[in-house]
Amino acid sequence: MAALTFSIALLMPLASTKAMTAGPVAQDAAKEEADAYGAWYAAYKAQPSDPAKILELGKAFVQKFPSSKYADFIKKDFAREYGILFNQAVQAKNTAEIIRIGKEVLATDPENLDYLIALSIQTRQNELFATPANFAHSADAADFTERAIRLMEGGKVPAGAGDKFNKNVTLGYMHQTLAVIAEHDKNADKTLAEYEKASALDAANPTYFFHCGRLHNDKYAAAAQKYQAIPEADRDAAEPKPEVKAALEELNKQADAVITCWARFLGLTAGKAEWPAETRGKIEKALTDLYKYRHPDSTDGLQKLIDQNKSTTPPSNGSR
Repeated sequence: MAALTFSIALLMPLASTKAMTAGPVAQDAAKEEADAYGAWYAAYKAQPSDPAKILELGKAFVQKFPSSKYADFIKKDFAREYGILFNQAVQAKNTAEIIRIGKEVLATDPENLDYLIALSIQTRQNELFATPANFAHSADAADFTERAIRLMEGGKVPAGAGDKFNKNVTLGYMHQTLAVIAEHDKNADKTLAEYEKASALDAANPTYFFHCGRLHNDKYAAAAQKYQAIPEADRDAAEPKPEVKAALEELNKQADAVITCWARFLGLTAGKAEWPAETRGKIEKALTDLYKYRHPDSTDGLQKLIDQNKSTTPPSNGSR
């Protein structure tokens, strides 16, 4: 390592006609900086590498000597050391450490899309979609995911994404993450909204349509219960009251939404071994019953609707 030389001029008011100097002070400061840089450089070159120590010494150096000619070089190395630490935490599936490191990076680079996506994926895989699921860091997961979505919607893409990066598929995946968190938080409306966003972005993913249908079916059941609670005389009146009309409209709206979602699900999963016949059979029965309700006791057209939804491109008949 080259020796460090410094020339520091101290401007001070004259106490007399005799010049005043501070040579020893300048020499002490130069030695302190040289020693600090030497300690960092020794850690930087050491084998095996200790990225945590390199970062600690590097941050201390930059904080104390921000104007040093070595400060920029040391700061540029932070990304490498953080990357090593982050990958070690990923390999260990240490979600708390993954989040801690990610937050340190984002504190100085809040729009680092690569870290935001990685943090969203890691918390999802390690906790939200684990068996059993763990929502200890769901608030952080939602924050990382929402920030990544905003950046991608604004046109930003991950560094070195290449031609294989599919923005819509990635966004759909992230809206599903938010849906899972919202459902755990018992926010049914947000859960449904996130699944509908996901299905609109990635119309070839049957999972999103399964859940859209499931959630609309819950709303249909609630609407049916509300409608059935209305006295029969009011329901059968020649001129139903406004509140009766509104209840029936909501019932039909939710039934149609279930039909739309589950017809798409059945179309996309036809012949797909990864979707058990038992699951598809239950969905098909429920869909058939709803279709009969909306098309009085007739299933004419149901199979055609399902067949139209076999394409990965959404049909033009109103289905997503």
